[in-house]
Amino acid sequence: MFRKDGHDLVQGSMLALTIEAVLDFAGERRGHFRMIQCELSSHDAYGTPQELFIEFFRVIRDVLRELLGDEWSPDTDEAWKQLLSEIAAFAGIPA
Repeated sequence: MFRKDGHDLVQGSMLALTIEAVLDFAGERRGHFRMIQCELSSHDAYGTPQELFIEFFRVIRDVLRELLGDEWSPDTDEAWKQLLSEIAAFAGIPA
């Protein structure tokens, strides 16, 4: 669904906001992380299944893993598994 929107600026903005939310969620949780629940609600109104919404975070992880190659460690992998599980729980979606 993300690829269907032909507006690069919209896609770039959505990706940037998602990365900000993930970094805030994994860090100090100063407020940007709340975007996750807000966007879950708005995407639900668009008809996006909740599981598909959460999959976007997995795609980000997978792309980072591919970009980092050998620098992706077992500790990094475990941290991402934990983070994705926590994001799903925060959003009220089974991991």
